[in-house]
Amino acid sequence: MSGTLVTWLKRGADTVGVLFFLATFAGLILQVFYRYVLNSPVAWSEEYTMIAYMWTVFWAAAFMVRERDHVSFDIVYDVASPRGRRLLAAGSLTVLVVAFLILIPPTWDYLEFLTRRKTSVLRIPRVWVFGVFMLFLVAFTAQSGWRLRGLLGRRWHDYI
Repeated sequence: MSGTLVTWLKRGADTVGVLFFLATFAGLILQVFYRYVLNSPVAWSEEYTMIAYMWTVFWAAAFMVRERDHVSFDIVYDVASPRGRRLLAAGSLTVLVVAFLILIPPTWDYLEFLTRRKTSVLRIPRVWVFGVFMLFLVAFTAQSGWRLRGLLGRRWHDYI
């Protein structure tokens, strides 16, 4: 993929992530204001904030946080040789890609079930609320598959 296109896609994903975070923060501030200043809590703000937070977290995990910045247990990885690191990374990525691929069909089935359900206050179809998880699964699986492809190729040093 062209470097310029990747840069624009990354900036776009970052912008969307920031907007999700601002939406979450605005909902939280609104909720606090209505509850503690006006002493008149509104029911929709809690549901809105929860949905915005969920989208923020899964969007960031899928598109904004670099692979090396995700939580990992790398005690063994750090003391391994470059070849050992390659094998450990390729093995863990293989398990991750297979596990996420296995998760996609049941997640899709559950989202199909949710097409008939709506949130209790805002009446938003739940498929739109929880659909971000499918987006996360597909995006993270694709990124991990791309990294695995790189680890198995000639320029594998770039992926460690």
